[in-house]
Amino acid sequence: MKKNAIAFLSFLFLSTTFFLSCQDDDNDQMIPTAQVTTEKQYDDIETANNRIQSTVENTFNLESGFPVNRQLLSKNSDCITTTSEVIENTRTITIDFGDGCEVANGEIITGTITMSFSILMDTENQVEITYTVENFTYKEISVNGSATTTVSIDRDAGNRKFTTTSNFVFTWGDGLSATSETNFTKETFLETNADNPGDFDYYSLTSGSSNTTFSNGDIYSVEITTPLRNERGCIYIVSGVIITSQNSDTVTLDYGDGECDNIATQTDSDGNETTIEL
Repeated sequence: MKKNAIAFLSFLFLSTTFFLSCQDDDNDQMIPTAQVTTEKQYDDIETANNRIQSTVENTFNLESGFPVNRQLLSKNSDCITTTSEVIENTRTITIDFGDGCEVANGEIITGTITMSFSILMDTENQVEITYTVENFTYKEISVNGSATTTVSIDRDAGNRKFTTTSNFVFTWGDGLSATSETNFTKETFLETNADNPGDFDYYSLTSGSSNTTFSNGDIYSVEITTPLRNERGCIYIVSGVIITSQNSDTVTLDYGDGECDNIATQTDSDGNETTIEL
């Protein structure tokens, strides 16, 4: 079996996915085999989930005056249209990719993401964002569903926490489909130099789990048992542990003790350890 545990972490961050159930034409639950056949489709689901969540986070950060990660966008990002309206205390933002917008790595996205959130924060500085995708496709894969993100903000320290639960259905042109449900939390911590306020650093911690079920019976699951840490200036995850399962096969990936390198330790279902390069 292809050990693609690390593919789940290509966004950093985080993204990723729960697939809940899978039934055949007679509505009997299918029993997964040892060998999965949907690795490429699963990778696309992970990336699509990450693209959607990154777009929502960046839009909220822009509206709130926080720094924006522009990795999602490309030189053709002008094809993305954002409109906003306010009704009472609720802001609704529509992000429209049109009939075909090229974003990162040449990926084509169509359709819209509609997100709504309260303008006024409560006493704990929390905002709940609800968003849906409409007529949405990623690389010609149809995506339908909704998600909720709760944002907790410490404006004095500059720290933010995004907790997201999502439920999306992905459908391919050949009839294959998958249900994706995720539950992830990403915390970003800002560290400033007391002697030089303009000198700052930051890092993020990602935790959570996901599950994936395809209509052909393949089942994927992900559980982060030790939060995954990303640091400014390092393209690799520097520490954390994640367990991924593909049907009956389980792989554990340990990113180490905090050093910025491309080395991780992979342990298979039989306890065999392998040092790999990310």
